[in-house]
This record gives sequence, C-alpha cells and structure tokens, in this order.
Amino acid sequence: MSLTDSLLTLYRVEAQVRGLRGRLESAQNYLTAQTQQLEELREQHQELRTRTHQIQAKIGNLEGETAAIDTRIEKLRNELNMASTNKQYTAVLTELNTVKLSRNEVDDHILEEMERIDQIKEQLAKLESDIAEREKIRASAENELQRRHEEVGDRLAELEAERQVAAAEVPAAERRIFNEMADAYSGEAMAAVQEISRRSREYACGECNMCLPFETVAALMGATNSLVRCHACGRILFLQDETRGALAKR
Repeated sequence: MSLTDSLLTLYRVEAQVRGLRGRLESAQNYLTAQTQQLEELREQHQELRTRTHQIQAKIGNLEGETAAIDTRIEKLRNELNMASTNKQYTAVLTELNTVKLSRNEVDDHILEEMERIDQIKEQLAKLESDIAEREKIRASAENELQRRHEEVGDRLAELEAERQVAAAEVPAAERRIFNEMADAYSGEAMAAVQEISRRSREYACGECNMCLPFETVAALMGATNSLVRCHACGRILFLQDETRGALAKR
C-alpha cells in the first residue's frame, strides 16, 4: 500500500472518529452549560436567603431598640406625671417628644426592612421556579448524553482501534504532519485535487479552492511514498480515481 493510500485509510477513519466524538462532545458541552447555569441560579438563591437572614436579624435588633425606647417612654411619662415645676415638666416633655420621634424613625426603618424582605421573597419564588425548570433541562441533557454514549460508545471504541492500526501504517514524520493538519482543520487533513479545466491544465485544492500548479498535480501521479501538500492551506493532497484516470489518458 502506498503512503497516500495509507493516509487515505487513516483520513477516513479519522473522519468517523471525530464525527462520533463530536456528537458526544456537543452533548457534554450542553450538559456542562446547563449545570453551570443551574449552579449560578442556586448561588443566587443562597445569596438571597443569606440576605433575608441578615435583614431578619437587623429587624430583631431594631425591635430590641423599640422595646428599650418604649421602656424609656413609659419612664418619662411617669416622670411627667410626677413633675413638680413647670421647668421640670417642660424638660421631661421635650425629652419625651424627642424619644417618640426616635421611635417613629425606628418603626419606619423596620417597615423598610420588612418591605425588602417581601421583595426578596418574590425574587426567591422566581428563582425557585427557574431552578426547577433548569433542573428539568439539565436532567434531559444528562439523559441525552447517556443515550449518545449508548448509541456510539461501542462503535467509537472500534473506530479508535481501527485508527491506531491505520496510524501505525503511516511513518512517524508523515503521521505528525497529518495530525497537525487534522487538528488545524477539524479532521480535514487531506484534500482531493479538483479539476477546473483539463484542456488548460487548471486544478485546485478541493478544500481551500486555491489553484494548484500543474507540477503539483503531476507529482501526485508519480508520488508513492512522499507527501504532496497544498501550498496555500498545507493540507495533504490526493487524486480521486476519476481525476487520476483522466490524467493517465493525457
């Protein structure tokens, strides 16, 4: 078997391997994306729950302040009732009014914090709905990945074994070039020569469509154990049987 034939065998197996791997990778990437989105939603939910606990603790402290203020108000009222002079009465009344204003401010603050909790509860309800929906999507993605593994797992293992055998038939230097091109072009390491005009001897790379010198095409007719590559994209060139037959008749 010539070098080109060995490379073509490897190329065809490589295409099948990458095709099946691509199916698995796309399903895995989708599952990963859904998992990440679900984790982000859960983190947001946890952050809101933490904020709720913090606000509730703050309300508890404010309610403690109101209890202390109420105690002070009650004491001032008693002092007001017991005041013996106008001066004493006026001083106690002034302080009582100031304390009452302070209590009103604390009450307003408590109401504001309670409104914040109500808003957060609405956000939590929305997040919980989103999380439930995302969990369903993630479960579906996980099932799809499992289904694809079941569909292609055995065949992929067979093809990977075939690829190892085919790769062993290609010399190390040429195999390295093949692998570089395969990685660069998503498996499309080789390109068929396309005939543009037989009369004018015009040919092109079947992948990048750049014109090929006729000398390159002629080299393929005689090459058995050397690579002929496209000068533009670097892919390994080969002749299809039809093109080779037409050239042989010239």
